[in-house]
Order: sequence, then structure tokens, then C-alpha cells
Amino acid sequence: MNEEGDNINPGPCYETKYPDVDTLDHSIYFKTDRETIFIYWESTFCSYGVISKLIDFTENTNTYEQKWDVSEETKWTDIVGQKIVDFKIDWKETGILDLNRNYHFVTLYPQIFQIKFGNEKMIYITASELKKGEDEYHSMMDNLLVISNINTLIKLESIERIQIEESKNSSNTNPSSS
Repeated sequence: MNEEGDNINPGPCYETKYPDVDTLDHSIYFKTDRETIFIYWESTFCSYGVISKLIDFTENTNTYEQKWDVSEETKWTDIVGQKIVDFKIDWKETGILDLNRNYHFVTLYPQIFQIKFGNEKMIYITASELKKGEDEYHSMMDNLLVISNINTLIKLESIERIQIEESKNSSNTNPSSS
């Protein structure tokens, strides 16, 4: 800690209550032989979608992010060194409800990147967030979740659908006649 109380050498803090989900504040880097794939949430193209680009990576690419090498962690050793053989984008629809609770489409945004490796392993990167210690999942957030199990992703998305339905039901008011 420095004199201001800031932790100047923090340890990794990306684990969640789900063993197959890591949470990242902003981005993830995949180093290749030639370049680095930089995946991050962004708010320029569509607020809180995911985006990727190829960059030349050095350990000092930026000073505002804390970076951890996970290549020795058991969870990730199956994909380290593997060739990326497929990269798909899962586009999600977003919309709004008017005062009469009618849905209106607004736009599509890139919500989940599905990455398949040469050994058939898959990971899913989504601009979403898990609330600490709770089964509360929110998409379109300023956070990334890296999920290594499709069943966990499906579970989290169903939790969000339930949350949305509960929210709709609790905000529905039946006008009473006088």
C-alpha cells in the first residue's frame, strides 16, 4: 500500500463464485505468434457491447490496466498454445418499452464472442456482470465475463430473463376505475 492507502501491487481478483466464470473490468488479451487479439467492452459503437481488434502488444501497452498472466492456471492450460479455429459473434437485440408496455426494437449489438480452439474447447466472452455473491446477472454492462462452460452461460442468461420478467411484473400497475 502507498501513503494514500491504494494497493499498488494488487493480486488477481477476477474469480467469481462460479469456477468456470472469470470477471474482468475492461479487457482480455490473446497473444498470438504475430499480434495480439484485444477484446474489450466499449461504448462508442453500441454502449456495452464487445469489440475486438488486433494490436501490437507489449507489457507496457497501457498503464491504466492491471494485467495477469493466466497461462499457468489449471482452468486455462487447455487453451493456452491452442490455435483459434473459429470466432463467432452473438448479436443481441435491445429495445425499449413505451408507457403502454409495448416493446420497440432499437438496435442489435455484439454481446457475446464465442471462441473455439483447435482442441474443441470453447470460451464465451460477454459484456456482462455478476453481482458479487449473488445470482444476479446483467448483460450490457461495463465489465467482461469469460465463461468456459456453455451450460453456465445458459444458466446465467436464464437468470437474467427471470429478473427481467420479475421486474416487468412488479412495475405493471393495473389502472383502477373510479
